[in-house]
Amino acid sequence: MNTAATTRDPELTRRQILAAALELFVDQGFADVSMRQIAEKSGVTKSLIHHHFGSKDALWEATKEAALSRYVADQMQELEQATTVDGSLLRDGVIKYFRFLQDNPQVVRLLAWTHMEGDATCGEMDAALARLGAERVRQAQQGGVFRSDVNPMHVVTMFVLVCTQWFQARSHHAQWPGMGSDEEFLSDFLAIYMDGLAPPPAD
Repeated sequence: MNTAATTRDPELTRRQILAAALELFVDQGFADVSMRQIAEKSGVTKSLIHHHFGSKDALWEATKEAALSRYVADQMQELEQATTVDGSLLRDGVIKYFRFLQDNPQVVRLLAWTHMEGDATCGEMDAALARLGAERVRQAQQGGVFRSDVNPMHVVTMFVLVCTQWFQARSHHAQWPGMGSDEEFLSDFLAIYMDGLAPPPAD
């Protein structure tokens, strides 16, 4: 194991450890991965992992943050800077989340493990984003863009759940007769989802 080079570059060492941890956590989940495995995979000593992250729990949290932080930050910025609240803001948000999962299959698997293992801290990481998204939906409801009889947080939750489940269960539902491609599914989901949010016609 060559630790000399990595100890001289702390940031490189952290990236090596995080990359190894992500690969192992994605394959095995949190519970079945040992610090020894992470050390071997990353090419550093266990003591160096403890130096940078403290514990396996802390490394798990850092791994999730590294996987999700860029997406969360980008979406927070877009929602914060929005000058108008209309249907396109939500539609774009759905598409960007779908593309994020489509481009990051490791994140899809990591999220599956967090859900199976009852990990609540992952939800804390994007709680502010969900809250702001729901607030933008509420503003659109007040402006008459969306129907007002549904919970704004449920509106956000619905598209997150549908997009996540699409990628997590794709190998299963790919066997169903007539199942379309990613693009066809996204198009159909947006049609149903956005139409369902339209306010009822005036009497």
